[in-house]
Amino acid sequence: MPSWEEMRMVGETCSQYEAADDGLERSCGSCEHWVDDEEMCELDIFFDQLTSLDQT
Repeated sequence: MPSWEEMRMVGETCSQYEAADDGLERSCGSCEHWVDDEEMCELDIFFDQLTSLDQT
């Protein structure tokens, strides 16, 4: 299960992000592609996006 901080960082940089609702903070949890029941991105790109972030 990804942490809230990881979901926020990935959501801010994800090229496939689509807001589920206006006015929400940009994160995976507020994206159309996030499946709450599975706590994962339906596009199966979360971990690819996470590992591509600059971690320096």
